[in-house]
Amino acid sequence: TTTTTTTTGSTSKAQQFAQAYGKEFVDVTEYLEEEDRGKDTKTFKVQGETQQDGDDIEIKEKSDSSPETWGSEAKIVDDYEGRSVIVDGLSRTIVEFKGSNKKPVNAYVVASREALKIYLTGGDRGNNATDLETATKNLQLAKEKACKVPMKLEDEQGEDIDDEEGYYKNILDRDYGDWGKYSMTGAQLSSQEINGVLLLSDVRGPFCDDMRALADKIAFECQPVVVFAPDLFRGKPWEEEKSNPGYNAQGESYEEWRSLHPEDRVSVDIRAAAAALREQYGVSSISLFGTCYGGGRALEATARVYPYDTLDDVNREEGPTHVDPSTTIAWYPTRYDAETLFGEKKNTKYNMQRVNTAIMAIFGSEDPLPGATPDDALKLKKCLESDPHVKDYMVKVFPGQKHGFAHVGLSNQQQEQNPETTTDRFLKEEFGGPPMRSSVDDGDAEVASLLSTAWMETYSRQFLPTIGEAVKDDEVWSDIEMPDLSQSSKRDIRSEIEQAINEHEDMDLDLRRMHPDDFKTPIADMEDMDEDFYKALQTSPYGASLEDDPDTFLRKLEEAIDRGDLDYLPGFGEIPLDDSVDGPAYW
Repeated sequence: TTTTTTTTGSTSKAQQFAQAYGKEFVDVTEYLEEEDRGKDTKTFKVQGETQQDGDDIEIKEKSDSSPETWGSEAKIVDDYEGRSVIVDGLSRTIVEFKGSNKKPVNAYVVASREALKIYLTGGDRGNNATDLETATKNLQLAKEKACKVPMKLEDEQGEDIDDEEGYYKNILDRDYGDWGKYSMTGAQLSSQEINGVLLLSDVRGPFCDDMRALADKIAFECQPVVVFAPDLFRGKPWEEEKSNPGYNAQGESYEEWRSLHPEDRVSVDIRAAAAALREQYGVSSISLFGTCYGGGRALEATARVYPYDTLDDVNREEGPTHVDPSTTIAWYPTRYDAETLFGEKKNTKYNMQRVNTAIMAIFGSEDPLPGATPDDALKLKKCLESDPHVKDYMVKVFPGQKHGFAHVGLSNQQQEQNPETTTDRFLKEEFGGPPMRSSVDDGDAEVASLLSTAWMETYSRQFLPTIGEAVKDDEVWSDIEMPDLSQSSKRDIRSEIEQAINEHEDMDLDLRRMHPDDFKTPIADMEDMDEDFYKALQTSPYGASLEDDPDTFLRKLEEAIDRGDLDYLPGFGEIPLDDSVDGPAYW
């Protein structure tokens, strides 16, 4: 303990507690630095800053605000149970967590039941790849021991007998088809990793119908996953007044409204939300997913670029740590500086130990908003190419699409132009409504969604991560122009099959085209050969028959080849019958 009395000389609460339990205080004032003596807090260096040779590092005095406390006080304040008759296995709640300036912030959270097991058990918050590798090995060892058969009736199950040297310990009856982390068991545990998705909304906030529908869609299609959508506008989203375009109900213009939500406070709220997601739900990784306004903020958080170049909270206390997402998806992001985030003008203050991230961004060719135009897409793609911390990227521009095409209107369960049918009424009464209809017009929205969820599934796994050719190196998918898929739903499959049948051409027999596996034994192959060839082999001068043993058959066949009797068969003389030629025998 560093103090014994308060500044007024009265007994402190800590002293009273110690006296109540018979404990003794130890004065350690003499061990403190001169500038810390007599203070309630100890000065320390700002996290993330490293000292360069000859540089003086400014030491800031801050109150006790350890980053480990961020997210620890998050709690459920409301839920959506019983509000919908649709049974989809998802849990929808409103969570309150501590945001910037220690103010409460709400978030819409949706997750599959399986993904909530860690949260419900209240423990095991820190699962990582090392834990999963150990779990894989333990499962395989347990299976191996259970499969061992006793050598004698009196032996115990799994016991190794007559192996004093230990040569066969943990080897007997081992199934090498399921051993090591790259195995069936490893793949199964990898698929059970719980990914956290930090969903950053557009200016309408996370509780509008479209954003909740997007969160539900991600949670349903990417199970097991926890989707955490914080309210970055703290209950005051942008909503344009229909009778007064360009202004909200309070008479504020968009720019006036936006000024009420300063960038530094929003940045802290985003990182605090990530801390709550990690602390409360035990996710193995976090994917950042942002639309419009949230897309720009997602790119900034990924690059570790913050307002005023600091991690600090707005009250100068220590703020939450970096989000460090494994993947980032930005749908038509707005108001960000690609050069500062990933390009030549990149801010490198917090680049030390920055994690490598896979970034995907989609744009509409008819989008006029700053940051979301096709030119902005080209600029972002060029900047991502030069950033060594971007392990893979994909930037796509959808032709003919406007801002918000992938999620605005997502909550509409029925097309207005289609009248309600008897089936629709049945589905509405029994299940709460018919499934969402897709048409040619909204096909691009579904493609964007599928690409995004596949991107997260591909790069979010920490145990057994994805390997192979990067998307950025693929000739087709590295192209910034998204192919027009509007006609893909109009294929005439029947006509394609008929065309394939009409254009089919039989191939003449060519033994060079036969796979070596087709040659089992000479006698067995005789039964599967062309009927004419089979008859030919049984007549003079070949004289081969089914009664011949393999050696006899090979001898007769070699004699026939030497005489040129089989030269009319393409490639027959080029097939080696033994190892006497250069290279291994063909069969």
